[in-house]
Amino acid sequence: MPTETSKPVEPKQFTVIPTPRQMSQIRFSPCGKFLFATGRDAKIHRWDVTQPLPQPEPTPDPDPKKKNAKPAKAPDPVFAKLPELTGHDGWVSGLSFHPKQQQFFSADSWGRVIGWSFAEEQPKPIWNLKDAHDGWVRQLALSADGERLATCGKDKVIRLWSTVDGRKLQEIAAQGEDVYSVAFHPNGKSLVSGDLKGIVKHWDLASGLMVREFDAKILYMQSMIQEVGGVRVLVFDGDGKTLAVAGAQPATGGFVQCSPIIKFFNWDDGKELQMVKLGENTEGYVQDLAFHPSGYWAGVCSGQPGRGRYFLHRVGDAAPFFTGDKAMPNCHSLSLHPNGSRFAVISNEGTFGQRKSMAREGIYPGNTSPIHIFDLA
Repeated sequence: MPTETSKPVEPKQFTVIPTPRQMSQIRFSPCGKFLFATGRDAKIHRWDVTQPLPQPEPTPDPDPKKKNAKPAKAPDPVFAKLPELTGHDGWVSGLSFHPKQQQFFSADSWGRVIGWSFAEEQPKPIWNLKDAHDGWVRQLALSADGERLATCGKDKVIRLWSTVDGRKLQEIAAQGEDVYSVAFHPNGKSLVSGDLKGIVKHWDLASGLMVREFDAKILYMQSMIQEVGGVRVLVFDGDGKTLAVAGAQPATGGFVQCSPIIKFFNWDDGKELQMVKLGENTEGYVQDLAFHPSGYWAGVCSGQPGRGRYFLHRVGDAAPFFTGDKAMPNCHSLSLHPNGSRFAVISNEGTFGQRKSMAREGIYPGNTSPIHIFDLA
């Protein structure tokens, strides 16, 4: 059961890392040295977050005795930006790190999956699958032992790959639906997948057969001829006893209005432990979740322009015990530092595409995704 010791102090902003383009996902490396961001510019961006770069001393107010004099404020820490990685064809949709080796794996919206080694200063591909899926690779996940990579996509198929050489190990037809999410159980024997219709399937990897289903149909809606929703996130807690299933409850199609939803299930018996509604129907989808070793969940949601937050929540509580500031909306991804004392969130900013005057001038600057890093201690 949650205890008071599992509730951290209010997160404190540590620094903000600017990005040149809009990012889709961020992840700390298992060693904690690097922060990676997958871009909608078909690139993988990287920072060394071990030591901030030297910064100039803060400039004090020239007249410290005046009424409105402000104390000197030290500049935010700045981390070294490392060379970007190329090789993808489109929006880099996902990234996952090997738990034991200096390797990571990335996927894009054109169906390509790449295995990388970052033992060297400049990471290099160790294998490259141009047509891993027919179209958008929605998500990827690694087994706890790091030997298998699972991918799923718009082609309604789940595939398992060898992380050593990219060889296909297994293929599971997900029974006719677009597969949005996939996750390995920590025991390595089971896989779960979430589809457009809000169904979570439990697969036995030895046989390739479906064992049972979890009902998350609240995450789906058919509006006229449009289908909206889907299971966007599947995450297990540290010991695999609780499965978190997340997305949103759609209220309309078209310009989708939806409320962020998380369902927590007991893995052993499949019973629903709790359903949490995280906001109004403008707050959008839960886009990312991570389980903190202290026993609570950190997550982000994003919806219509200027809406969506990051939050910290404990199973059993009626609402998150902390929600981020409204000045930092449109949160699309979150990553916990391996030591649990820090987390990073990307929050898209800019609505340039909606400014008709800029469109008339032929100027189309893209949004950016500043990376906000917070301390939890």
